[in-house]
Amino acid sequence: MPLDIDLLPTTRSLIDLSSHSAGDFGLEDYELTFILDDIILVEYVDISSDGDSITRNGLYVPTNALTKAWRKARVILTGPNVKHAKKGDIVVFPNNLGVTVSNMDIEGYGKIKKGIFLNESRIFGICKEKNESTKTIS
Repeated sequence: MPLDIDLLPTTRSLIDLSSHSAGDFGLEDYELTFILDDIILVEYVDISSDGDSITRNGLYVPTNALTKAWRKARVILTGPNVKHAKKGDIVVFPNNLGVTVSNMDIEGYGKIKKGIFLNESRIFGICKEKNESTKTIS
């Protein structure tokens, strides 16, 4: 029987997600340059320009209505023990399993408006946008 990652005790390589952050790490005077272990930092790519909703098939859904929905985000930084996700990948993951960040400066990238820290084991997968020629017409 597979182990449920949410039931494992917190260890060095697993972020304790029992309490979510409001996104403020108190790093106003600093840039994040490196992250550890199997942690990835991603910036949401499915958020609307107003930052208060998620786009789903052309519809805007309030972010607070989708707390347990899947999300898409671009990988910005990876820790040294990340095996599959790499900088620039688009990953899919559950919205409620990570530590959120906002307005954080990242060395070589700039400011992340809204993102999240995740363990690599919490992502569902890596995806890419379909080419125009492979998109289906519905």
